[in-house]
Amino acid sequence: MKAISFGTLKGGTGKTTTTFSTAGTLKSMGKNVLCIDIDPQANLTSNFGANSDEGLKTILDVFEDDETSPEKVIVSCNGIDLIPSTIKLTGTEMQLVNYPGREYILKNFFEDYKDFFNRYDYILIDTNPSMSILNQNAFIASDAIILVNEAGANSLGGSLIFMDLWEGITKRLRIQNNIKGFLINRFIKRTKMSNDFVECCRNHDRIKDLLFNTIVPVNVKLAEAETENVPINEYAPTATGALSFKEFTKELIERV
Repeated sequence: MKAISFGTLKGGTGKTTTTFSTAGTLKSMGKNVLCIDIDPQANLTSNFGANSDEGLKTILDVFEDDETSPEKVIVSCNGIDLIPSTIKLTGTEMQLVNYPGREYILKNFFEDYKDFFNRYDYILIDTNPSMSILNQNAFIASDAIILVNEAGANSLGGSLIFMDLWEGITKRLRIQNNIKGFLINRFIKRTKMSNDFVECCRNHDRIKDLLFNTIVPVNVKLAEAETENVPINEYAPTATGALSFKEFTKELIERV
């Protein structure tokens, strides 16, 4: 089992789309996949067509109830398992402030139910653009953090700040820095800004060795697939978005 978190400190870079599309691509490769939505906005949950308002247990239960088992919170969505999120998760952050070992709740959950989680080849975790305690749980529990960036200057800044903050946290907690990839997403070939962004990343001392060869373009089919609650590889398998995520996923498997 390999756990992978997608993150950065800028919104709108396509982390949820990346998580959703990668999960579908891994499934098409015959992999057993679990997705975890740790973002209170619950966009990944919505992409899978799940609704926490319908009485589903969610990732909130994992953080707030020590007796929660995986079977209680996992729902199956077209062959991909999901631990959904809920807007109520916003209140959980405050509750965890004085909780001993608060950064290790998710990691301990994986370890307590190791035999259960080992049935999965990959666990993909969607986060929101922050370094919250909830997100730190995701990052600590992961074998790899992949930074997702849209092709724009502000996106690069968000990732660099993320790298600085995470380096400080890993030193404080005495754990390994597990940032293992930098994905350029929402690339528009015809614009100078997008091309300049790629060139900057390829020459940036802190980014170039993390950079994936695959660059994911803006593709309307990706948005349509999310609306239809179907990963891009099933919705439009020959679309440029689907082909890009297929190549990215191959690189991801090799790297992680």
